[in-house]
Amino acid sequence: MEKILEIRNITAGYDKEVIIKDINLDIYENDFLAIIGPNGGGKSTLLKVILGLLKPYSGEIIFKKKINIGYLPQLHSNDRQFPISVKETILSGLMSRRKVLKKFSREDHDAADELIHKFHLENYTDLPVGDLSGGQVQRVFLCRAMISRPELLILDEPNSFVDQGFSVDLYKILLEMNKDITIIMVSHDTGVITSYIKNIACINRTLHYHSGSEISEDLLDQYQCPVELITHGKLPHRVLKDHIHNGDK
Repeated sequence: MEKILEIRNITAGYDKEVIIKDINLDIYENDFLAIIGPNGGGKSTLLKVILGLLKPYSGEIIFKKKINIGYLPQLHSNDRQFPISVKETILSGLMSRRKVLKKFSREDHDAADELIHKFHLENYTDLPVGDLSGGQVQRVFLCRAMISRPELLILDEPNSFVDQGFSVDLYKILLEMNKDITIIMVSHDTGVITSYIKNIACINRTLHYHSGSEISEDLLDQYQCPVELITHGKLPHRVLKDHIHNGDK
């Protein structure tokens, strides 16, 4: 497979505090990489460096070719206060590729309608985002990240607000998309994602890469990744052990 991205010796953080240190990782086309680790371990920090939203203290991000990137950040309650409609929010994902004040084309609207159908949002198209549930808002912003047809899709906790009934559908949609695009996904839902992902990176200040989707207690101990496996009935869950970090950044 062709390499699309190199992460070389990245050290980064905030206000002179180091959150991630000496991170090295190669990303290949059509990978489905899960990034796991404790809150405060640096997962979101690494994503921000890749996206160019945070300048690292040292190291570099090397894109092997020019690619279009879609991004779904962690969503918060204030993200539901968008004063525009569902469809307008989705279309806003194309703003960086359009001239100012230029109207959206018929093709743009068709792409938005396709995503609205795929994510079962037909009944909410003209509603303000603020009128939707948390799970519905998450679907809208995922559509917004996807409408530009990215070659690389970066997702930071994409199922954090998704209702349980849609969670499995979400992963199935991502699995289908992964046939054509590369996906990097931060997730705590490690008991479920192993059925869909291809490779794993555990970040707890430093990064440990694991080829393959199997996560075992021995692997987590080896990587010093404080995630504990607990199974409830037929659905496995993982919860975080105690750790010293103060909060994810």
